Amino acid sequence: MGGKRDEPVNLEKRDTILNEIQYWRKSRLLPEQYCDFLTNLYDDENAVKDSNPISLQNLQQGSIKIWLFGFGIISLFFLISIYFSVFPWPLQIATALSVLIVCYGYAAIFRKRNRMISLMLTGIGSLLTLGFGLWLISLHHLDPDFWQPILIGTCGLLWCVLGFVLRIGLLQYCGYAFWALLYAGFFGGMRPDASILELELLWLPLCVLMVWLSWLLHYRVSGVAGVYFAVGATLWLLPELDALLLRHDYPQWIAFLLLAKIAVELALLFIFRKKWIAWVAT
Repeated sequence: MGGKRDEPVNLEKRDTILNEIQYWRKSRLLPEQYCDFLTNLYDDENAVKDSNPISLQNLQQGSIKIWLFGFGIISLFFLISIYFSVFPWPLQIATALSVLIVCYGYAAIFRKRNRMISLMLTGIGSLLTLGFGLWLISLHHLDPDFWQPILIGTCGLLWCVLGFVLRIGLLQYCGYAFWALLYAGFFGGMRPDASILELELLWLPLCVLMVWLSWLLHYRVSGVAGVYFAVGATLWLLPELDALLLRHDYPQWIAFLLLAKIAVELALLFIFRKKWIAWVAT
């Protein structure tokens, strides 16, 4: 009996049991005290080492390998920052792609193991994607009017795909925001003197489309209903924001129209809160 109790717990089975206990806790299938008891029973920190090497406990007890690894990563980052501008352009592109692949790759690896590390790596990779792109445009004196829209569209597409794959709603929302910025810039160049009615017709159909997709897909595809609904709610306000921020010579009453639309949106969200919260929760 004693030998069986002392056997090491299978890590995969242990994680499955702990996830199931957390599901019971959230669904209230078991009382809170029973969930705490079962969690303490299977989550033996003395028997199983923390899988997060960056935790304070592991840094305090950690081996020299962890500290050397951290030193190497920090040194590599500074070396790339200092010498990136003198690399030939194929090496610059290869370096940027390698850093991004590492960030997003480890974000996918840690997605289930440690959500916080996964989000941090995703955020770092996203900032570096935009930063490397702007840096390359500046270093090589490329035409910003041509290359910056391509960069914005590429970042938007990448973040939409990665946000969906990694189930990170904020990243997916940022991708759609970049596409909206590209959309606004394109039609701003096509119709710089557009009236407020034209701007309403430019944005409101997209608002209706995204809210409709949120309703349509909330029980078919997980992880998109909340994002689509948030994008639709934002698009409701974009005609006025487009007029105030990206165009000129618009009357001041546009700001009051924006406040009125915010009030209407909040009222609609309150009235239909049971419906849209069900979409987002799903």
